[in-house]
Amino acid sequence: MAVFNGTNLGVYVGSTIIAAATDCSLSLNMDTIDITTKDSAGYRELLAGLRSGSMSCNGLIDYQSSNTDTVDLVAAWTNRTALTLKFSNELTGDQSYTASGFLTSLEQSGGTEDTATYSASFELTGVVTPATI
Repeated sequence: MAVFNGTNLGVYVGSTIIAAATDCSLSLNMDTIDITTKDSAGYRELLAGLRSGSMSCNGLIDYQSSNTDTVDLVAAWTNRTALTLKFSNELTGDQSYTASGFLTSLEQSGGTEDTATYSASFELTGVVTPATI
């Protein structure tokens, strides 16, 4: 089994990783359509329905980063811009997932004597494309 360090995973906007992320996630979902009838012998029967997905990341705010940062994300949110997103570790031979998506949530916070952090969530639209790097 080829287990790898999760530190390598990131959410990318285009080919640029979102700056100073501390964790990230990809969620793929599928709705189901209930087609149970009286002929189903008391068992639920389903059809595959709509597929959807989301990506998210959390991290430290770095307004000086040359990578995609919270300033870039606010601009995408303000302009309602669909972003090309990729969930990847960028290691040759490994899997990546690419899709178009909208920033649906961006939270920034900072406490006294604590690091300033952000949390970003994206809803995917259209096809999610898996690929080997």
